[in-house]
Amino acid sequence: MLILTLIIICEILFWVFAILGVFFRSIIKNAKLGNFFLILIPIDDLLLIIFNIVSLLMGEPFSYSHSLSGIYLGVTIAFGKTIIKWLDNKMNRVKTNKKKDYHYEMFHLKKWLLAVLIYLIVMGVFYMILTMTGESHNTFEALPGFIIVTVIWYVTGPLWVKKEH
Repeated sequence: MLILTLIIICEILFWVFAILGVFFRSIIKNAKLGNFFLILIPIDDLLLIIFNIVSLLMGEPFSYSHSLSGIYLGVTIAFGKTIIKWLDNKMNRVKTNKKKDYHYEMFHLKKWLLAVLIYLIVMGVFYMILTMTGESHNTFEALPGFIIVTVIWYVTGPLWVKKEH
């Protein structure tokens, strides 16, 4: 339950840091302060990894929440830059009243595969930690959760995106 709460907090912080970073960089024209907030995003991700590792080392059983944190980290790393570009575009459209939109890479297969790869790396790290504590078999119990989240992601996103030529 603690890990799930931390994932929610990290997700909220991701959006707070991203919006503040883009706001200060684009609207206020203070690149240093904007970049400071944007640099906090990977620190937020790193803290989530550390909290997961500490919880596992302290004997907390591996759960779907740990698996969800792997998905969260994969999606954040794979799509974070695209999300920042999207926010930049939205801020610029508000400022300039332009109708042109950014070409979104949110649902491209390459990005999705990167998110899956990062998830597998995170799960590998968790597996090594659980192996050290004698609980490595638990990691595979998270696979159905990963499949469910992947299917939900596909149905709510890529399935509906029109391909551009």
